[in-house]
Amino acid sequence: MLRALCRPLDLSTSQDSFLKYEGHMNFHLIDWLILVVYLAGTVFVGLRARRYVESMEGYYVAGRKVKVALGSATLIATEIGVVTFMYFGQLGYLTGFSCFILGVIGFFGYMVIGKTGFIVEGLRRLRVITIPEFYEIRYSRTVRWLGGVLLFLGGVLNMGIFLKFDGIFLTETMGLGEQEKALVMVIMLVIVVSYTILGGMFSVVITDFIQFVVLAFGMLVATAFVLMKVNIASIASVVATQYGTAGINPIVNPQFGWIFIFWMLIGSVAISALNQPAVSKSFASESPEVGRKVFLYTGFTLAGRYMIPMLWGVAALAVFGPHMNSLIAMPRLLGSVIPSGLLGLMVAGMLAASMSTYSAYLLAWSTVATRDVIAPLLKSPLSDSRNVMMTRIIAGVIGIFMLVFGLFYEIPSTAFQYMALTGAMYAAGAFACVTAGLYWKKANVAGAYSGLALGAVAPVAFLSLSLFKDQLPKSLMFLVDVNVSGFLSFFLSAAGMIIGSLATQSKYPPVDLSKVHKAEQIAEDNNVAH
Repeated sequence: MLRALCRPLDLSTSQDSFLKYEGHMNFHLIDWLILVVYLAGTVFVGLRARRYVESMEGYYVAGRKVKVALGSATLIATEIGVVTFMYFGQLGYLTGFSCFILGVIGFFGYMVIGKTGFIVEGLRRLRVITIPEFYEIRYSRTVRWLGGVLLFLGGVLNMGIFLKFDGIFLTETMGLGEQEKALVMVIMLVIVVSYTILGGMFSVVITDFIQFVVLAFGMLVATAFVLMKVNIASIASVVATQYGTAGINPIVNPQFGWIFIFWMLIGSVAISALNQPAVSKSFASESPEVGRKVFLYTGFTLAGRYMIPMLWGVAALAVFGPHMNSLIAMPRLLGSVIPSGLLGLMVAGMLAASMSTYSAYLLAWSTVATRDVIAPLLKSPLSDSRNVMMTRIIAGVIGIFMLVFGLFYEIPSTAFQYMALTGAMYAAGAFACVTAGLYWKKANVAGAYSGLALGAVAPVAFLSLSLFKDQLPKSLMFLVDVNVSGFLSFFLSAAGMIIGSLATQSKYPPVDLSKVHKAEQIAEDNNVAH
């Protein structure tokens, strides 16, 4: 067996393995029963949470009552879904063990935030519900609107591939045909949108805790059966044969390199602290200190949560060889090696992860659209009830967009790189504006405009020009290098903030944020007293 597993470059061996596993799926009646019961129970609990929504703050940030344990569990569940398993599994299949560097970098980002409270404590202390609210406090209402537009567009594009990858994962692991993918996507969408729209953050937090438990069990089950099929020594031998040093060293791997690592080191802190679906869990915490600890305790699990699906992808390389579609290799492996009954539990765990991610992201981006894009354009403020109603409508519209986008859009790079770049589209500008706004007294409105606009330039250029890659002259090919574009987004944004602010100090005097902090601290103290 070891010899067979160590010959992935032999085309005939790879094809034989491929044919052996294709169509041999273990999803039977017992698995369907487990899955249906689990989904029905989750939706029931999520809808019952609606009774606890007493106000706008209750809908958006769970009344700011979330403690450390629950906050950590819900953040863990939010930060890894089926799409996460898919793009990390794809990276493992395509790059071997070298992609494990992302687990280390992700751990680093969360530890920086969790140890220092960088960004998240300052925003929680100001009692904001969305990141663009800070822009109005520190800069202006128009900056809030621009930041809201970029955050919403980047966020919705970022989650545009979620349904597509869920459809691929489920059809492969459950042994369904390609023609059922659209139906699976519709069912997933209806389930998640229903309880997210009705229950808000209470539904998200309550169901996330359940899903965290199921997800952890599902990952353990899947890993155990994968390693029973192909051991670590065999996997390592195949990686060495197929990729050589590039399968272990990310510096020499063509998918990565130094530019990628620098970009990821910056991005791991920026996107972790400013990803609205994740940071909303900090906003929902009962205090700034609790918000910081939520990131700290979540960070302890992050490297493992990244590396486990990567390991599944590398194992799929060992079993199937290098000649199959990189997106379907990992889910096909899981569907082949996990026996009936346990496969239903594993799929329930994967769906648990996806539902947590969907619900948090839908709520986050619809909240930004309502409060930061639409509300600033209105002459009179929206009432609490209209705020919630508008958020629910927009969440439904985002869901329809995800379905259409997922069915027809083909990503121009690996799924992970697409996610990272669309994340940088809003995170780069937000990182410059929020970091400077909290920690640099000279940051002003002109710097904010420059930082937000320049942060989006490189990602937008990449997504647009990649459609015409074959027509580009060689001098512009660097614009369609995803790693260069990602790094440039943060560099240009920081330059825009610094130069824009220093050049316009007299014309646009900076806001004294210390006075705002004092006012907000009084409000926080009064809230605690009551």
